Amino acid sequence: METIDKRDMEKGISIITVTYNNKDGLIKTIKNVASQDYQLKEFIVIDGNSTDGTKEVLEQYKDVIDVTICEPDNGIYDAMNKGVRLASKEWIIMLNAGDIFSHEHVLSNVFNLDFPSDVSFLYSDYYDITQNGKTVINHVDRHKGIVFHQASIYKKSLHEKYGYYLQTHPYIVSDLLFFLSVPEELFYKIPTLISINDTGGISRKGMWIAEEALGMRIGFGIEHIITGALKYIKLRVLKALKIR
Repeated sequence: METIDKRDMEKGISIITVTYNNKDGLIKTIKNVASQDYQLKEFIVIDGNSTDGTKEVLEQYKDVIDVTICEPDNGIYDAMNKGVRLASKEWIIMLNAGDIFSHEHVLSNVFNLDFPSDVSFLYSDYYDITQNGKTVINHVDRHKGIVFHQASIYKKSLHEKYGYYLQTHPYIVSDLLFFLSVPEELFYKIPTLISINDTGGISRKGMWIAEEALGMRIGFGIEHIITGALKYIKLRVLKALKIR
């Protein structure tokens, strides 16, 4: 795969969407990305060789999508890494099929903010739409080890220094592993809520995701091991009681 020279990197943002057999969610995301009024953007879609009509959707919206890859992959993080390597803009955001920006001015608002020049990672709280249609805000805090990738905009150059997403199937916290590898002083929380997210995504299924994230925070020294152990016991009890 061709390597992009950093000197040729354009300002702006690469929006990377990975998808597999989620045609309806992909259409929702494509239409939302197309509505963004920020001009310095490119849209990359990485499809894992879907069989549900996704290929026809990609053809239908080829004028909206700048780069399309449709081929088998080794899971979500393999697909995300493909998107990162293809990105030609300075900044990156991962917006999964079914997820959307919170409104059409999000990117313009973000890049009009007066954030410090040495910042490489912008992140925000985010919205979820619950199964009953209610909109809820989820709060994030890098200091507490809570960062969400659909509400994170960061410089591609961070991957050159801190590595790419590890392929850790069936574990699904490689994004958090990468984020926590980036020094906290490079992060900057912004007031603009970036995304509204599909609660049916793979990383939302099962309490085991919370267990994995807790283990990650303990490993990075964010969560004290005793406090973490108590939280883990609580998660296991809830899981045993089948409370979701």
